[in-house]
Amino acid sequence: MNLTPLKNLFKRMFGRWASSPNDQQYYVKIFFALLSALVCGITGPIFAGTRGVIFGFLVYILSLFVIRYILEIDLETLGGTQKMITNSLPSYLMLWVVLWTLMYAFTIPPEILTLL
Repeated sequence: MNLTPLKNLFKRMFGRWASSPNDQQYYVKIFFALLSALVCGITGPIFAGTRGVIFGFLVYILSLFVIRYILEIDLETLGGTQKMITNSLPSYLMLWVVLWTLMYAFTIPPEILTLL
């Protein structure tokens, strides 16, 4: 499978932080947190609960693959595989959950809120 167009896209988006791999991985994870929160929030009840949590973690794993294989960031510059996984994980989780919650709150029909 030819990943050249995908590599070009991500390197264009996150290439300005190529001199600092830690910053680059941070912004990639934040970008994917925004995407997953948008999907979970806009779809409303479809991704409510466990489905949304599983989707969010799968998107986080996807961001790790983008960092490692699409952007080709050397793991030694990040401090190893464990550091790649744990660095900026709290930022990803907080942004994803907060945006998901806010967006979900605005997708609930008002009729349901009057029943609560």
